[in-house]
Amino acid sequence: MKASSLVESVIAISIISICVLVVFMVYLNVINLNKSVHYYKAKHTIEFLTQEIIKQQDYEDNIFKYEGYTVTKKATIDDEDQMVLLSFLIQTGHNEYQVNKLIPYNE
Repeated sequence: MKASSLVESVIAISIISICVLVVFMVYLNVINLNKSVHYYKAKHTIEFLTQEIIKQQDYEDNIFKYEGYTVTKKATIDDEDQMVLLSFLIQTGHNEYQVNKLIPYNE
């Protein structure tokens, strides 16, 4: 009877240790995030702008200023492949991030 309770205790301690390890790793990943909330807002803005560009076929370079971040759009048209490369530059404080999107080009 004592051997089975010892095995059960070891298994329970192992399961608890694994759970604690997973929680600790998630905590460390959250702590180490260095991107601000403005970065994630800008990413959503880029998705919205991309859909609007596809609808309106507006391929001119633009700068969009929002509270806490700026998005700069540059469009490069490839007539041969019928594609447009959209390059977005996100500026949040002192950080800059580049996001590229490839969309179809309709004349």
